[in-house]
Amino acid sequence: MSISSNCEIICDCGETFEAELWKAVNVSDNPEIKELITLGGFNIVSCPKCKQVFYWEHFFVYQDIENELIAYVYPKQYEKQATEYRNHMVKEFKEVVKSMEEIIKIDFEPTLYFGIEDLVSTLKSEEYIKDEIQILNFISKRIELDLIFLKPSVARNLCVINTIPKIKKSTGDIKKDIISGLEMLLKYNPNLSEYEKLLSRIKKNVSCLDEILMYKKQ
Repeated sequence: MSISSNCEIICDCGETFEAELWKAVNVSDNPEIKELITLGGFNIVSCPKCKQVFYWEHFFVYQDIENELIAYVYPKQYEKQATEYRNHMVKEFKEVVKSMEEIIKIDFEPTLYFGIEDLVSTLKSEEYIKDEIQILNFISKRIELDLIFLKPSVARNLCVINTIPKIKKSTGDIKKDIISGLEMLLKYNPNLSEYEKLLSRIKKNVSCLDEILMYKKQ
């Protein structure tokens, strides 16, 4: 559920006024708010005195259950108390999950942001990644590739793309199969920058695949 309420705003000109701000957003119910955030139109207010239009930093919770992202977004100025706010987030989140366990099962951890900019960066990056995954899905049906899937929250924490190719004809070494799958994919389409980054990361340190494979969907 998305929630908004009137909040007190203090403009640089000294004017104090009230404006309606989002306190919680659920993009499953209100997908248009996600676009509002990424385009810079979220929690924008206008001063009635000087007419200045600006973003007002205000704590809110961002929810996207399908993509396993629940974000607590605090004003940037609170970052110095990061430990305190992280502890508060974890405690509150556990209480919310427990109260909702008969309605919905949430088996991932929340994410903490200070300032909306990092959330915007995450959302834009994941939209771009979705485009590359769609291309992978298209290509995998035409060449000999199988797909390995990760939960969205796991992939986000590991900083990897959540759909990874591997060759169908296994060598018996899944790490080699993944490297070969990525090489085959990029030979077919060399413009997939996220998969190119992943291949480069693996070649520099193949052991990074251990953690990825530990969390792959069965």
